[in-house]
Amino acid sequence: MIYFLRSKYDALPSKIRASLDLDVIFRTTTKETCKLLRVERIAVYRFFEDWGGEFVEDFEFAEPGWDFGPLGQNTVWNDSYLQEHQGGRYRSNECLRVADVHVEGLSKCHLEVLEQFHIRAYATAPIFIGQKLWGVLAAYQHSQPHQWQYQEIQFLSQVANQLGFAVKQAELMAKTERKAEDLRSVNEQQEVLFNLIAEIRESLDLKTLFKTTAREVRKALHTDRVGIFQFDPDSKYTSGEFVSENLLPEYDSAIAIKVSDHCFGDKYVEQYQKGHIQVLSDVSQAGLTQCHLELLENFQIKAQIIVPLMKGSDLWGLLCIHQCGHPRVWKAAEINFAKQLAAQFSVALRHADLLAQSDSKAKQLDQALQALQRANEKLEELSNLDALTQVSNRRFFDNSLEAEWERSLRAGTYLSLILFDIDYFKFYNDHYGHPAGDQCLIEITQAAQGVLKRPSDVLARYGGEEFAVILPETGQAGAAKIAEYIRNAVRGLKIPNQGIQLEHLDHPYVTISLGVTSQIPKPGQSIQQMISQADQALYQAKAKGRDTSVWVPPIA
Repeated sequence: MIYFLRSKYDALPSKIRASLDLDVIFRTTTKETCKLLRVERIAVYRFFEDWGGEFVEDFEFAEPGWDFGPLGQNTVWNDSYLQEHQGGRYRSNECLRVADVHVEGLSKCHLEVLEQFHIRAYATAPIFIGQKLWGVLAAYQHSQPHQWQYQEIQFLSQVANQLGFAVKQAELMAKTERKAEDLRSVNEQQEVLFNLIAEIRESLDLKTLFKTTAREVRKALHTDRVGIFQFDPDSKYTSGEFVSENLLPEYDSAIAIKVSDHCFGDKYVEQYQKGHIQVLSDVSQAGLTQCHLELLENFQIKAQIIVPLMKGSDLWGLLCIHQCGHPRVWKAAEINFAKQLAAQFSVALRHADLLAQSDSKAKQLDQALQALQRANEKLEELSNLDALTQVSNRRFFDNSLEAEWERSLRAGTYLSLILFDIDYFKFYNDHYGHPAGDQCLIEITQAAQGVLKRPSDVLARYGGEEFAVILPETGQAGAAKIAEYIRNAVRGLKIPNQGIQLEHLDHPYVTISLGVTSQIPKPGQSIQQMISQADQALYQAKAKGRDTSVWVPPIA
């Protein structure tokens, strides 16, 4: 059983790391863990902010034939002890195992909840994301008691650790993608703004300018309606009409509809003349007067940004950005975009001011575009680096290996791949702690990077303590030699690992095991086959006692 779990666990982390989609990660993990532990159910419990929690619907797997009802239909299970102690023993990274709930001396209320779900025995391990307790990975037996073995609990804990790492990686990638999307959106808005300013500078036809502005602003902000409202002269800001608009076809046009609002002059004019911008995410919750609210409802407005358009020191009209289908939380970049555009549009109403201000604004926008370009380039660079080791990450590895495979396929040249990981790294982490483990990873990465001399060679963090090396135009002999250079470079660091000695293993220093494969890609072969070959070679290196490299020939 011990060897079975250890050998199967070696393959499980790669399955967990194979996706950054949390649903896929958890579905794969619960299914594989259930089969490997040979239990009846694996479920994932996620904590709320108040330390209550729920079983997550899609993160559960039960063996066929055990129909005791699902735990994971977002079933809320608030444990008063866990809430009172903010996670209890799980905060100390402790696991829990109960062989038989009826003889364990559990409290009556706890036992009643377990019986409700027909749970006879269970084992649980905490899931941490960094230092934060995220949830619990639970194994359940329903039909009979179960004497949990130490190796089973250790296996469950290791899987929970891998889940925490996978969740953290997925969240970091999602955060990076959100930042990239925000930068792209701002970049698009700045380009629209730049083009509109250029058109404002060149055009004296206000009718055409109104139409272009409404169209481009609606497209840039992805909103339902953009209109330009002009006050009637000498009306003291009590009436006016929309002189231009651009809107989605499902909403009513506001063009040429006379708007009268006798409250506007008293309540808003002074604020708008001072540059005030009205931003409403939900007009029904904004505390507006009834007459104002009815006016907005007539135009189907659920959320809006209103920016003053000035002609000199006079309030000429309003730039109106409407969301009609639903409320909307406006972003700061969107508000700033509208404000910048309105400022330029107001300048167009007095052409003399335009001549004085346009060159300065164009320069500022050019600088903003350059800054955005630099930010985009920096973001792209960061998205390809592993945050800890500062070598290429898994995303860059996948892209690079695919590119080198296609290049070798066309040219008929050799391509080699090395996979290596750190021997007994868990013992090192357990003995010295995670900060020391991180430093160990950094030093080993630097040693391996020092071996690689060609710009085309790629060292990447494949996941956890596993790394990959791509060697273009390199055959078996060259790849095997580089693998040995890397192995000896790591040995030369002489990083002590007393954690191994405590386990009575004769490895006084941190070492690595390496798997090597080389081939000339041919049509019909796949990159995944090459990765599998390298992974098989790494497995053989582990089986030989570690601290060695193994080369396996490619699949014919």
